[in-house]
Amino acid sequence: MKEDIFDQSFKEYQECGPVDGGGFHVERMNQCIDEAHQLPPLVPLYPNIVLEGDLSIIFGQSGIGKTIFAMQIARYIAENGKRLLYVDCEMTPRQLGNRYGTANFPPTFLRAEMDREHPSEDVLKGIEEVAVANHVQVVFIDNITALGQSLDRSADAGTLMASLNTLKKQYNWTLVVLNHVPKMFSGYQPLSLSAMQGSAKINQLIDDAIGIAQSCIDSNLVYVKQCKWRNGELTMGADHVAVYERCKDGYGNLGFVSRGFGTEQEHLSIESGNEREEIKARVRELSAKGMTQTAIAEKFGISQSKVSRLLKELS
Repeated sequence: MKEDIFDQSFKEYQECGPVDGGGFHVERMNQCIDEAHQLPPLVPLYPNIVLEGDLSIIFGQSGIGKTIFAMQIARYIAENGKRLLYVDCEMTPRQLGNRYGTANFPPTFLRAEMDREHPSEDVLKGIEEVAVANHVQVVFIDNITALGQSLDRSADAGTLMASLNTLKKQYNWTLVVLNHVPKMFSGYQPLSLSAMQGSAKINQLIDDAIGIAQSCIDSNLVYVKQCKWRNGELTMGADHVAVYERCKDGYGNLGFVSRGFGTEQEHLSIESGNEREEIKARVRELSAKGMTQTAIAEKFGISQSKVSRLLKELS
C-alpha cells in the first residue's frame, strides 16, 4: 500500500509542470530545444565582428585606432540598412574634422556627443533615452569608462553589464561597447579576455569580444582577433587574425584597409636587424623586377608605406 502511494506521488511529480521562481524561468528541456530550433538564423551585421542582437566588446590599447575601427564598422552597418547611434565620448568636433575630410556618412548613421556642460547623472539612462527617441536598432558606446562605474570592482562591472543586457533584450538592440586594456598589454602579449578592464564579470555577461592590437611588423598595421564568440565557432583566432592597414581614403577619411590574414605570433615578434636587411634586399629585388609596392606589401604582410620607406633607404 505504501509503495502504491509512493509510486503515485512520484508519478504526480513527474507530470507536474515547471514552476518559475527565484528569478529563474523554468521549462522542460525538450521544450527548450524545440524553441531553440525555431529561433531565426544569426545575422552578421559586420562579418566576424558584430552579430545582430548581441552585446559585443571591442577592446585594445589606447591610441591604436579603436574608435576609427569602430566607426568604420558602424558605417558599414548603417550603409546596409540599420539605423545606428554612435555614442561618442572620445572625440571633440575638431578631432572629428581632422579624421574625416568629407561628410559622406549615410543618413542612418547618428552621432551622440555628451553635453559636457550639463552631463547626465546617469549616463546609461541618458543613452537609453536618446536611443529610444531616435528609433535606432544598433548602439555603439565609445567607451565603457564614460558609463561612470569603476570596472575594477567586480560588483560594479557586473551591475553595468547586467544593465546593458537588460537594454539589449528590452529594445532588441545590437550593442557594441569599446573598452581599454592596460599598457602592460602593449603588443608583446597575445590578446586575451583577461586583458580587458573589469574582465572577470564582463567576460561572463557579454556575447562577443573582439581584440585589436598594434602589429610589431609595421606601425601602420593592426591585427584583429576574436577572443569570444558565444553564438558560433571562432574563425579569427590566434592562427587566423585579420590584418588591417591604417590610412586615409580618397576622400581624406581615416580608416583601415584589409591586408588579409596572418597568425598572431608573427605580429607579436620583433624583427632583428638581420631580418630587416633580408626584407630590404628582397624588396629591392622584387621592385627591380617590376612588382608594385602594393604587391610587395601584400607578399611580406607589411604596409605599402613601409615598402616605400625601405626603397627610399636603398636609393
